[in-house]
Amino acid sequence: MASSQSKVMSGTSREDADAVAPQQFGLSELLRLFGAGVTGSVVLALRDGPLRTKELTARVPGYGPRTVYRYVDKLVAMGAVEREEEPGVPSKVVYRLAQPCGVELCELTDLFSRTWLEVLPSGGIVPHSWGSLTLLGDLWESGMFKELNISPRTATELARGDHDLSFHQVSRRTNLLMNAGLLREADDQRRRRRYELTEEARRLTSLIVGLGTWRGRYLVGPGDQGLTAGETADLLRAALPLVVLPDHAGKSFRFSVGDAASDNGDEVEVVWATVEPCGRATSCTHPVTDADGWGRGGVCDWARVLLEGITTRVGGDRSAIESCLLAMHAALWGRAAPTAAARAR
Repeated sequence: MASSQSKVMSGTSREDADAVAPQQFGLSELLRLFGAGVTGSVVLALRDGPLRTKELTARVPGYGPRTVYRYVDKLVAMGAVEREEEPGVPSKVVYRLAQPCGVELCELTDLFSRTWLEVLPSGGIVPHSWGSLTLLGDLWESGMFKELNISPRTATELARGDHDLSFHQVSRRTNLLMNAGLLREADDQRRRRRYELTEEARRLTSLIVGLGTWRGRYLVGPGDQGLTAGETADLLRAALPLVVLPDHAGKSFRFSVGDAASDNGDEVEVVWATVEPCGRATSCTHPVTDADGWGRGGVCDWARVLLEGITTRVGGDRSAIESCLLAMHAALWGRAAPTAAARAR
């Protein structure tokens, strides 16, 4: 890393900045950083070019200078932003997006925010609209996202998960998540209060896919990936209920996720899906006999499916499986899904 990236602004010691290694920024930590609102605003403020300290704080309204400095330090620590001190009396500090790490993070932030966050008439992002990402990070880290992604759960069932939260803490969080629009009450003939993920919560996972891929490129060591096979399978399950395939009602699919960055990796996770009579896709908790179509690939392959709409290795009913994969990408990024035939032209 260039020496300008290792400097820190006045008021913060170099040891404090170096204490946060890039590898320590996990997915949940990254989501919480963006949920604070400052991180995304700083990254977007720098997209048009370098800014001095006062210029940068002026471009991030609603937050005090100390708050902005604290989050800029984190971006410097992870290598997304470069800090350069210009000589003079007094000296001047200039910040810029690092190439290519910071530039890619900015592109992801810009696309995600324009797609799913509230935009001001000026083109800026409404500060409080970032907040749901903090709750999504907590939901992801606690394992409750994984549980709710499989099927609706009661607060009692969620409290039994592999975390340190009490029933009362889980109950309080479910209320916060409902108020934020990430959870809703599911229909239950037994009249129990069961919760399920909303479409908004599922769409916000587009940022998890993007951050996981970006993290794999810049924040983890050689041979490591930003997402695990299990996390990738969870993201596929999250996207499936957003898909509607009326032309393929009644069909079923098998998605195999390998543990390597290619579809030659050993299979470690399998996601089963069916298309209901109404055309809506859903993931299954049990294997499906004689699936109509199949897709397989490594973590990076499936990330490209969700991020770019680039299909991985498929077989069986190619039209149905490719339509499903393209529709998952489109649903996560607010776009109309092209048909498999249109993609072939």
